[in-house]
Amino acid sequence: MIRSSKSCIVVAVLFSLALAISGCSQQTTQAATGSNKPANAATTSDAQEVTYTLKVDATAADKGMLYDGVVSTKPGTTVYMALIDTGLKLKVDNSSGGVYVDGIDDVVASTTSPNAGWLFTVNGEAPSVDASKVQIANGDVIAWTFTADYTKTQ
Repeated sequence: MIRSSKSCIVVAVLFSLALAISGCSQQTTQAATGSNKPANAATTSDAQEVTYTLKVDATAADKGMLYDGVVSTKPGTTVYMALIDTGLKLKVDNSSGGVYVDGIDDVVASTTSPNAGWLFTVNGEAPSVDASKVQIANGDVIAWTFTADYTKTQ
């Protein structure tokens, strides 16, 4: 009986020691990452990227495809910011109504014709707000298309 009690005490001490060691290990990991989350916990804003497809098409101005690529960026990026990130030369008009892209890489709507313009779509749909207000979601397909006459575009 005494021997059995000693065995129980030894097992309890070893179990407590194992718990203490695993707790210390967890605290060390947290201190090393500078976070109060375990090292293997995913963070939503730091670890995630948004991946999208971006096309800039000036075929209607006989300039072809100016940009066509798959891009990864940080969450919160807008369609307008994505266009800036292409490195293409932009001519932009800012007003109280928002941002209007008048020209991309020397294809300038205001110097082409009265009804010319750069239009953008996200997943085939034309948003009702300007590009600086539309945030990109993972998997979006963004297309900027030059048209010589937007009255004839559906």
